[in-house]
Amino acid sequence: MKNLFSFLIFLLFACLAMRWYYSCNWCKKDIGTNTTYIEEKIDPNIEVLAKKAYEDSIATLSKTVGLFAKGPQNQEVFRYIENLKINNRNTNVFIPKTLEGFDRQIVDYLGKHQDQELIIYGYKSNDENNDSIDTGTARANFIKDILIEAGVNPNRIISKSKPYAYQYSNDGTYEGGIELDFKTLSETRVIEVEKSIATRTLYSNFGQKTFQPDATLSNYTLELKNYLDKYPNKLVTIIGHTDDIGTNESNLWYGQQRSNNVKDYLVSQGIPEDKIKALSKGESTPIALNDSEENRAKNRRIEITIN
Repeated sequence: MKNLFSFLIFLLFACLAMRWYYSCNWCKKDIGTNTTYIEEKIDPNIEVLAKKAYEDSIATLSKTVGLFAKGPQNQEVFRYIENLKINNRNTNVFIPKTLEGFDRQIVDYLGKHQDQELIIYGYKSNDENNDSIDTGTARANFIKDILIEAGVNPNRIISKSKPYAYQYSNDGTYEGGIELDFKTLSETRVIEVEKSIATRTLYSNFGQKTFQPDATLSNYTLELKNYLDKYPNKLVTIIGHTDDIGTNESNLWYGQQRSNNVKDYLVSQGIPEDKIKALSKGESTPIALNDSEENRAKNRRIEITIN
């Protein structure tokens, strides 16, 4: 690895030295004589090739040295000293302790760059062809689920499989296997993302009597602000829903309180109050049977629509 890096540094300095030499007037003449040397022409592509070799080496290093993410202009967004690890037993991805918080970093980046999305590439080798599952995509989805839990809009993440030649170590693991690539949203993708903003269901500990905004709500708020700046005539409707535990009247009250809390939070984050209406439907419109705690949790929700 060190030899590769040293060679690339040498190559870059060699190119610069050649350029300096052949552009230097006094070095084209033999001092003390009238002899003029024949000026050699430098291939104009040599610097481009050297630059590409260097960039390729950085990409290679990132796959073996540490987790790396790049932005739309191929600029480095962040880098860690360790990498994620895949294995030959399942599609789980191991996250070292030094990478704790990388999900929060991605959430923050997408929050600040509303015009971008994240493409996650999961590696798969030629030996991992499986008719029942795309190993590479499954690995990418493993990371995607972590980011969704951290608050990222699922519609701003794309999982892809990437065939790649690699070998597992003796313990059946490979250090790397995941690439993170931020891209500017295309017009088609903007439409898809905006649809997900205009109709959103949120679960932010709405089973509790006290309101607790989470990462999903805070990141949705950033998207909503951006959306309303683009479409200033749009209005927001927030509807609170509950399970069927308790009376109908009490559930209408709880639904309204949670709806009001979300409205207050949106207003506190800079969204005009006159653009928001808060309502409650209590237990009247469940999306699942209230026959288990899991299903009741699905019914305790906030629905946001924009029109």
